[in-house]
Amino acid sequence: MLTRRQAGLAAASLLATPALVRAQEAFPSRPMRFIVPVAAGGSADLQARRVAQRLQERWGQPVVVENRAGANGIVAVQAFQQAPPDGHTVFATPAGPIAINPSLYRSLPYDPFRDFSFASLISVIPLVLAVHPSVPANNLQELIAVTRRRGAEFPFANAGIGTPSHLSIAMFRAMANAGDVTSVPFGGSAPALTSIVAGQTLAMFDAAVSIAPFIRDGRLRPIAVAHSERLGLLAEVPTLIEQGVPNFLAATWMSLCMHAATPRERVGRLAAEVDSILAEPALRELLTSQGAIVRGGTPEDFAAFARAEAEKWGRLVRETGATVDA
Repeated sequence: MLTRRQAGLAAASLLATPALVRAQEAFPSRPMRFIVPVAAGGSADLQARRVAQRLQERWGQPVVVENRAGANGIVAVQAFQQAPPDGHTVFATPAGPIAINPSLYRSLPYDPFRDFSFASLISVIPLVLAVHPSVPANNLQELIAVTRRRGAEFPFANAGIGTPSHLSIAMFRAMANAGDVTSVPFGGSAPALTSIVAGQTLAMFDAAVSIAPFIRDGRLRPIAVAHSERLGLLAEVPTLIEQGVPNFLAATWMSLCMHAATPRERVGRLAAEVDSILAEPALRELLTSQGAIVRGGTPEDFAAFARAEAEKWGRLVRETGATVDA
């Protein structure tokens, strides 16, 4: 006959939750997916693929990258949410879906701070302000003067409404006392860059890795870096702070999230593995050469960073009145 203690242990084993069972299984036990909310080829996609490749080599399981662009990341989030919360599907995302969408949309079909587990912050990618060579400006003050003269007739390209590229234009108007320029949204960084290179638009804030090739070959002229210090990738380009605009900091970032219901030890294992990958000199050098600032750290570090970023960008969304009907 079972003792009271034995009966209690047996009952507990029968009532074990699916999450506990998943936590006790080997991880990863099958191929993994990285769902990326941007088109292939951009800085976020390239970073996701680099990390996915190293995880695949280390863990011996395929890691497939799926690009699900559309609706400021909502399409990708919905695909991510449909997967089982066992850690084998990861949301590899830049800043927008976490830090901007909750303030930008009146109705959003997810809450990142309720529905996600924050695993790893891969890097921070400062934005760079550049202009078409036809613009008669070689530094920030000259550009500000041009925008004041031309106002709405001076078109700024951006990568899409609600992106850091878009909201940085509002920051530029307010913090640099620039003219009331026209902000022209595109469906991503690539078409926006195509527009400014063609002279259809005249200026743009974009991630350093995306805009640097156009600066190097002379198709765009750099004006400033929206970071606290200069970037090794564009060491000759001064910051906005250096040029008289205090506290002008604008960046996107790349990160990895899991479902909120994913067992914590799996979130921690992914974070620890990515931290180790980011410590590899070859990968650090590669990301740095692309204008990224390598981060890493614990899930708790990333969660605190994400909340601070959501507060910062959310405040800017409210101040500018930017909105999108979901």
